[in-house]
Amino acid sequence: MDSSSGHLRRRLGLISAISITVGSGIGSGIFLKPLIIAQSLPTEAWIFVLWIALGLVCLCGAFAYAELAALLPEAGGQYAFLREGWGRGVAFLYGWVFFWVINSGTLAALATAFAEYLLPLLDIDRKQAAHSLLPAAIASLMILSLALVNHFGVALGALLQNLSTFAKLGALGLIVAGGLLTSGGEEATVVTSTLSKPPELTIAGLLTAFIGIFWAYEGWYQLPFNASELKRPGRDLPLGLIVGLLVLIGVYVAANAIYLNRVPLAEMRELPPGANQQVPYLAVSRIFSPRAADYLSLLVALSILGAANPNLLSSTRAFYAMGQDGLAPKALNRVHPKYGTPTVAIWSQAVWAILLVLYLKKFNDITTFVVFESFLFYALTAAAIYRLRVTKPDCPRVYRCGGYPVTPAIFMVAAIAFVIALLLDSSERKHALVGLVILAAGFPYYLWRKARMKDEKNRD
Repeated sequence: MDSSSGHLRRRLGLISAISITVGSGIGSGIFLKPLIIAQSLPTEAWIFVLWIALGLVCLCGAFAYAELAALLPEAGGQYAFLREGWGRGVAFLYGWVFFWVINSGTLAALATAFAEYLLPLLDIDRKQAAHSLLPAAIASLMILSLALVNHFGVALGALLQNLSTFAKLGALGLIVAGGLLTSGGEEATVVTSTLSKPPELTIAGLLTAFIGIFWAYEGWYQLPFNASELKRPGRDLPLGLIVGLLVLIGVYVAANAIYLNRVPLAEMRELPPGANQQVPYLAVSRIFSPRAADYLSLLVALSILGAANPNLLSSTRAFYAMGQDGLAPKALNRVHPKYGTPTVAIWSQAVWAILLVLYLKKFNDITTFVVFESFLFYALTAAAIYRLRVTKPDCPRVYRCGGYPVTPAIFMVAAIAFVIALLLDSSERKHALVGLVILAAGFPYYLWRKARMKDEKNRD
């Protein structure tokens, strides 16, 4: 649409739709989480089972989201689904935690990881940099750069997304192909002789693995936020979500197979806690050479950059939709007259993410925090499909949820069980409780905003 109308433009095609889904998922997770997952589970079989099973759980969610997105092809994505399914109050609370925690926290965590992996390329020692403002400065610069790209138009942001996604898939493809075509050297079989006893399968271990794997898949839901900018949302939204998630599952399973082939599970258990980057580094070193592994930091940095881009390319459309509904400052509803992008929403989220970067320090804590809040609203969103089938039975549905009513139920049960498990686990409960406090803080703001809207309507 013409930018002078103040509406978002329809410029994105199917390739961009798939790219957003894949690019949103492949980021830090496949590089930073395999070690902690391997150290939490007893066998390789469990590792593969969970990567596939939890990917299929997300696919069940994608089926539900695809129907909702095709039914409600407008800006706002999950916010719009919750609004139509459960009312403005629930939708507002989602937008509230999305701004303060989910989207901004994800952006902050990815920017922090980006800085960590970029430091070696600049010949800067990580330990020395940790006591300076340099990592925060690099992370902030990354966020500002992405904000600039997305400020100047969705096409430019989508181009960056496509290029980074293809680069990530190509690089991961080379790792997988190299692992399959080259034989493991002597280094690949060298394991410390003082091996510790393999861990037993425990609830705590499963929960740790769940957090790591769900973080790796986190972001698959981003595409519906761009619904109003897709040329053919009825076709491209479902295909973009479903094909994108299938690609993610395949890539993650293949990457883990190569990791475990070149860095045996027993050896992974001997690596020190927190040495997350060592698994991909050792794998690449043994597939190609130590020199090639030195460039792994560039691959990871590029991957993280591409994963962070949708947080400003797609997610800010939720704030745009909230502004339209009067549940957020009107400035968030402002679309740039020339570039056709919600610039105020983009920059407000970028600034808040930078502030989080300056105060949040532990990557794993941030990811747990984000995943908890995400799954809290995943369950509500999946439940909305049942309600809308009742309240809007005659609305045209160009795509119907595959496996309905079973697949949305699987996704809901998994999401609810995961949230409850985080609340019950003593080591993770603090993140969940802080998330609940932030959620509760949204109630009085919503009531104030609602009263203000009523007064403005009466004055008119």
